[in-house]
Amino acid sequence: MYKSGEKKTNSKVNVIIISVAAAVAVIAAVIIFVCVSGMSKPANSSIAVYRTGGVTGVRIDNLEAVISESTAAGFKCDSDNGRVFYTVESSYSDGLYDLYYIEKKRSEITSPKIIDIGVSGNYSVVSGKLYYMKKNFSAGAFEGTVCDIDSNKIKTFSDNVESIYALQNSETVYFVKMHGDNRVLYKYAEDTASEICRDLMNIRCYNDDENPHIFYEKKSLIHTGMTELYILTSNGEIEMICDNAYTVMYDNYSVGGNLYYFTSSSESISWSYVIADEYSESDKSVEKPKRTDFFAFLGISAEYNAALKLYQDKLVRDEIRAALNESVENGEFSVPVFNAFAYNSQGIYKIAENIDPKNVYSVSSYGDPKIVFESTEVLASDTDMGTLVEIAQRSTMAEVIKYARTVVSESVKSNGMAYAAYGSEGAVMYPLEGYDKTRTLFSFSRDGGRIFAFVRDTQGDRLSLYTNSIGAELKPSGIIGVDTGISGYRFSDEGVIYLKSDADKITGDVYSYCGEKSVKLSNAVNAFTVENFEDVIVLKNNDASSPKQTADYFICVDGEEKLIGSDIVVESFSYTEDGKAAYITSDGKLYIFGKDKAEPVCENVSEILLFA
Repeated sequence: MYKSGEKKTNSKVNVIIISVAAAVAVIAAVIIFVCVSGMSKPANSSIAVYRTGGVTGVRIDNLEAVISESTAAGFKCDSDNGRVFYTVESSYSDGLYDLYYIEKKRSEITSPKIIDIGVSGNYSVVSGKLYYMKKNFSAGAFEGTVCDIDSNKIKTFSDNVESIYALQNSETVYFVKMHGDNRVLYKYAEDTASEICRDLMNIRCYNDDENPHIFYEKKSLIHTGMTELYILTSNGEIEMICDNAYTVMYDNYSVGGNLYYFTSSSESISWSYVIADEYSESDKSVEKPKRTDFFAFLGISAEYNAALKLYQDKLVRDEIRAALNESVENGEFSVPVFNAFAYNSQGIYKIAENIDPKNVYSVSSYGDPKIVFESTEVLASDTDMGTLVEIAQRSTMAEVIKYARTVVSESVKSNGMAYAAYGSEGAVMYPLEGYDKTRTLFSFSRDGGRIFAFVRDTQGDRLSLYTNSIGAELKPSGIIGVDTGISGYRFSDEGVIYLKSDADKITGDVYSYCGEKSVKLSNAVNAFTVENFEDVIVLKNNDASSPKQTADYFICVDGEEKLIGSDIVVESFSYTEDGKAAYITSDGKLYIFGKDKAEPVCENVSEILLFA
């Protein structure tokens, strides 16, 4: 039996031992955390979602989970927080979806968690938050909704929402809702929705990491048939670019580069630029005559009859004018005398005048604004309003419009191919001679320093490559021949990559041309692609005889070929911005490639649904 003093002493010792052990454990945990935190992610760190054995497999870094719901679809991810979102067909309402997510937490992937029910299939993940539209059944419309996963909060910010636009690194949400037939753009910030504009005609959202922004167009209040063009940045600032846009080349826009658009002039929206309206001024003063204003001893005054005939003729001409103006406003035809502009972060630049947007063959995405186009001249015709009146009297208004469109079309005279640019000295324009527009495909290099022209041969199955370099004063050089027998091409940051092959062969050689001479990158190639405008990937040993086309994939690096994988199902190949790849082999195995090494992930895989 211990004495009381001894017991007390031992208790103190036990406390000290426990305290020391706890301190050691804390220090060890801190050391482990620092070590783990300081370690780089595995070479093949990624998020992949795929079909396997009738279920959906999810891989986040090196952890795996299974989603058993058979209707799981619409996968999106938040890579920074290790989350995967998806929809399943709603069990509450036909045609709607329930929204779920799973996430990586420490050393496991959580079970699916439901976010909301009865939502539309379209949703977006921006800056760690979820934006979607939820059906309000009593109102019969969708509500705009935002979910903050971290705080587990869901908030409705508007009713009757048509679409939602959220920008990276911004607490402001933009959305479109209908007021009758009017599309209205709103912003939602600090729990308040406020109107930006009415008569919204078009909207495009560009959510890159460095400069998220929105372009939108609203109906012009001044120019009939035209739009006002604006840019809206993530800090909420709005800038009008122009108030009379006829068409905007969104499909040729790259973030951080040049946005090209065409503005109207009084001539470009008026058919009378070609067809003389000799009565346009005099008809303004013609009014319906009153019988009481005319005196006659017997019967009806001859002067009244003449005035009535003049008024009736004016009504016919007004009907023709209205029909032609409506046809022009609906975009059915126009006089091709528009002005070409470019907008970028440095300003707005007028590049050229009297251009038909339909005759623009290429624009430069980056660098000084540049375009290749067919130069035309619009000539006045012999047709006048009197001619149109004669047609209207013997036929229909549809025939009048058809005839006017033909007259306008035939009034355009071609002056050949041309090139225009805007630099430090202002706008310049030069003829681009030696090309047949019917056989030539034009493009600029990524930096805008060179024009590439691919000319089809007479058989139409091979191309010859020519180029014009752009000098310091933005003047193009003469034509330089590069190569022939080209069956495919892609652009890189440095120049153009192309496949050269004989018409009777199924393989060829891949070359790179950057302005000096062509350099062979690979041979015996079936096809190739350029990822991220940098990584050249070639396909060899193509096998189209199997149910799914397969090939061996290589990446060209520093003059060498490095194997990505063999016997890859071509339609399965997926590549990310940081140079990782996912693919399925013909035997159903899923691989993830990164850091020059491919690792097997899963067997019995039929489809890759998401890879990031």
